Amino acid sequence: MRTNRVLVLALMFVVVGTAGVSITAWMGESQTVDGGRLPRIAMMPMMGGGMMHDSRMGAMMHEMMSGRLPPGITPERLPDPNSRGATLLIRYCTQCHNLPAPAMHTVEEWPAVEARMFNRMAMMSGMGGMGGMMRRRMMPIRAPAGEEQESILAYLQGHALRPANVEALGPPDTPGLALFRQTCSQCHALPDPALHAADEWPAVVERMRGNMETMGRRVIADRERDEIVGYLATVAGS
Repeated sequence: MRTNRVLVLALMFVVVGTAGVSITAWMGESQTVDGGRLPRIAMMPMMGGGMMHDSRMGAMMHEMMSGRLPPGITPERLPDPNSRGATLLIRYCTQCHNLPAPAMHTVEEWPAVEARMFNRMAMMSGMGGMGGMMRRRMMPIRAPAGEEQESILAYLQGHALRPANVEALGPPDTPGLALFRQTCSQCHALPDPALHAADEWPAVVERMRGNMETMGRRVIADRERDEIVGYLATVAGS
């Protein structure tokens, strides 16, 4: 998979160099998605002045983002999936990566995250002060308008991750607590144990193990998983 990403990036640079056009790129950084910098996204004019077909561009962008973000969720798993906010999230936020879960970030974190994403989409769509010729040569990314941005952000904040009250988690020597705090805050804010019932947490923790592997993090062992699930079962919601 890593080799494929390298080949994709190499091909992009070759194409841009052949066209004689410089690459405009930027680097954003998420504090809670992957604990590090996101990959550079190059706005790449295509040879002959044409645009890359949506499906080809989407496949390339998803390949570049692979291993940097969690696998994402299906539209059916979104909260209130038929709402306007969910519809807009699907329309715009899957152009470059998998569908993000609103619970990836807290209410306080989403505005900064979405501001970066909106700016990237605006730049890649040819907006943000770029001329018509540059816009025609851009990859076919669509950017949400002002009201659409507000709807997306309101939706994400309305279903955002509820962080844990660390002081209410129990004594530091509570079995499984230290491992829960260490493990489950690697990629996002520490979740409130009351978010799920005791019988729901095992599947959630197992899904997070898969995300750790995808993102290149240290995957917890079965024993560690059991300790975390055991702790959560004692403090989970009903």
